Amino acid sequence: MDTFEVFYHDPTTGELWKSFFPKGFKEHKGTKLLRPEPLPKSLELQLEICLNSPDDADAIGLGIECSVKPENWPDIIDILDNNRKKYLRSHLNTFIKHLGVLNPEESLKEIQVDPAEAGLDKETLSLLTKKAKRIKLKRFFRI
Repeated sequence: MDTFEVFYHDPTTGELWKSFFPKGFKEHKGTKLLRPEPLPKSLELQLEICLNSPDDADAIGLGIECSVKPENWPDIIDILDNNRKKYLRSHLNTFIKHLGVLNPEESLKEIQVDPAEAGLDKETLSLLTKKAKRIKLKRFFRI
């Protein structure tokens, strides 16, 4: 119960599912997510699967899950920029919105993380925000 994680087996398929609160720490539960377990190890593959899914809830869920790992934001933004043409535009925008890089100070405050702890300074956060906005713009114009 420390992590608010529960695992289920789907009796019809035998698939393992994880129910959890990614922000379920420090007495803040946030949104509850349910997803198949385990996720692919490659972040690039996770993004490809979730941002091309027919259900936008997959993009929302992965965005929320990644939002609590700000130390990974630079890598995530780089992957998104390099592969933006491969993703559904609406899902890409939804993911970026839920990732928290558009308002990083607010997002970090919500998860009670000091930017320095995550290896992020004000300049890096500003660059991530600008890059995320450019990705959305480039994808909108199909650049």
